[in-house]
Amino acid sequence: MLITYFPSTTPAPGGSRQSTARRFFFGFIFPFFGKFTRVRSFTMNCPILIISLSFLSASVLDASSSGLESRFQEVMARSASHNSLVASLLSKAPVKKGNLTLPPKVQPSPPLLTADPSQVDVPYIPVPEYNDEIEVYEPEYAVEDFDDFPTPSVSEESQSFQSEINETIIEDSYDELYPEDLSQRGTGYYFGPLIGIVLPDDGAVRIGGITPYEAENGYLLGFNLGKDFGSISVEGEYSYFGADGSGGISIGVNNLLARVILEKEVGDAIDLRAGLGMGLGFISIEGGGLGEPSDVGFAYDFLLGIGYNFSDSLAVNFDYKYYLSAANDEYDRISAHCLLLSANFML
Repeated sequence: MLITYFPSTTPAPGGSRQSTARRFFFGFIFPFFGKFTRVRSFTMNCPILIISLSFLSASVLDASSSGLESRFQEVMARSASHNSLVASLLSKAPVKKGNLTLPPKVQPSPPLLTADPSQVDVPYIPVPEYNDEIEVYEPEYAVEDFDDFPTPSVSEESQSFQSEINETIIEDSYDELYPEDLSQRGTGYYFGPLIGIVLPDDGAVRIGGITPYEAENGYLLGFNLGKDFGSISVEGEYSYFGADGSGGISIGVNNLLARVILEKEVGDAIDLRAGLGMGLGFISIEGGGLGEPSDVGFAYDFLLGIGYNFSDSLAVNFDYKYYLSAANDEYDRISAHCLLLSANFML
């Protein structure tokens, strides 16, 4: 069975009859001959069929050509009418621009009152009537009836107990708001006595030779006057210490010393003390049949101790002091270990 393909022979808009015939030839005849090798045996056996198909194709071609010519003429007529319409539109005058601004907004005016206010009907409001007699509420019981009513009694013990509680609460609150300095250490000027034990070192007298002696324990009495600045104190001291020695020797020393003391608080009432003193020592040695050598020389001491503040106006100090004086041609230097107890009264 032979199936053939007949393409459309309708000319495209603006096309021609020659182009339509050319498409028909290449779309139908040429593919047919391209497939000639496949149907060669069939065409050799059926020549009558081939001749019939040829006449049929010629008739179809003539009919298609007449239809294409009429459609082409119709398209050309439409194109001409379109061109004339465009030309007529372009020949007209341009359209004038219109005014597109909006008119201003008009505020509505309030309505005018045309009626007379005196003619307006006012609603009637009745005036309230007041009675001259006013009813007063009288209670069923008079106030005097409650004079004998028992009132709760509070004992004096409970009142005093409650007042003590209130005072305690007030004191505690005040202490929390205004905490006091718990330190009992006072500052300012002070004055106080001092007393102590003296352990002098052995020495020698150098009159007519060297006569050594062994010193015995002695005592010290005196007083001091100074000012406490907080962590440092400056004071002046007058003291006298006396001691005996072997061979009937008696030693006496009057001291005028100035001292600087550094203090460190280690608690609310306890201070550590360390100081250095310098001044003059008036030394005299008596007895022993060696004359009475005496002289004034340089003296100094080193102090280390502890203090206890009983209050901000009284402090007691326990100190160790090592005392030294300058040497002389007639005697050796005086040196001693002193254990002192002193009291400071704030002025």
